[in-house]
Amino acid sequence: MNRRTFAAFALAASVSALATLPALAQDINFRVNVPGNEDGIAFRSVEHFNEVLKDKSGGNLGTKLFHSSALGDQESSIEAMQSSILDMATIETPITAVAPELGATALPYIFSSREHVKAAMDGEAGQMIEAMLAEKGLRVVGFLEGGFRQVTNNVRPITTPEDLKGVKIRTPGSALRIAIFNHYGANASPLPFSELYSALQTGVYDGQENPVIWAQSTKFYEVQKYLSLTNHLYTVTYLLMAEDKFQSLTEDQQAAVLAAGEAAEARSVELGIKADAEIVSFLEEAGMEVNDADVEAFTAQSGQIWEDWAAEQGPDAQKLIDLIRAADQ
Repeated sequence: MNRRTFAAFALAASVSALATLPALAQDINFRVNVPGNEDGIAFRSVEHFNEVLKDKSGGNLGTKLFHSSALGDQESSIEAMQSSILDMATIETPITAVAPELGATALPYIFSSREHVKAAMDGEAGQMIEAMLAEKGLRVVGFLEGGFRQVTNNVRPITTPEDLKGVKIRTPGSALRIAIFNHYGANASPLPFSELYSALQTGVYDGQENPVIWAQSTKFYEVQKYLSLTNHLYTVTYLLMAEDKFQSLTEDQQAAVLAAGEAAEARSVELGIKADAEIVSFLEEAGMEVNDADVEAFTAQSGQIWEDWAAEQGPDAQKLIDLIRAADQ
């Protein structure tokens, strides 16, 4: 039984009980660490999680939210949850530190659309991910929107992989991300995000790749000319709870947590779709030249990246790739 089925059955069985039981002697507030700021999709989605959680639990469960990695970076959050020091956190790419196979979700063009993401995470791929992380002491509460990533640069519009040849692209520290862009012909290397604006301004880097929300919030439009809608990668944001904490809850409380996680997922996608449309228009008005990339051309050059990565990671990685691809029907 996956988390959605469990939540639905348990909540249905407990509705009347929640309506008649007195308040618990002690309410529970989960401490949740979020990397982004208060305006980010992840934080706003977790705020919605909190609202739904209170409603589903009759007011006995809630959260205390911390933004901008106030309780530590993502790697520290993972360790803190595994040690039962932290209750919950949102985690992106650093999840591969404990489950390298999850790098499958960060392969280029592995997801064709948000509908594909939902089908995969609601299906066997999501169940496999949940099982992997449960073994690591982490309970998946929800898969939140991290957004499709796009390329900005000062050299030329990026329509095909050939257009990336020689372009100095900043990437996160992920070895896979660096390999992806180097495979396309770019000169990719990592740099702390806090240093990126200055590096783009001074020409140390020609461009970068991120969801468009970052081009707006960090004012990259002031130092970047071209925005190319490559949609090369979708970032899955994992809403996680320490497994020990989850197991300490009653069945009704667990159901409330998972139902709230499902609501947070839906809200995050709504926010992501709205943000994409509004922000691209904003960036155009700010003076950036926007173009659609040839996704088929990029996808055609991405198969070798998938094969090489899966060969390094082993059969579980290949199985996860296959399950994700099978969900795109």
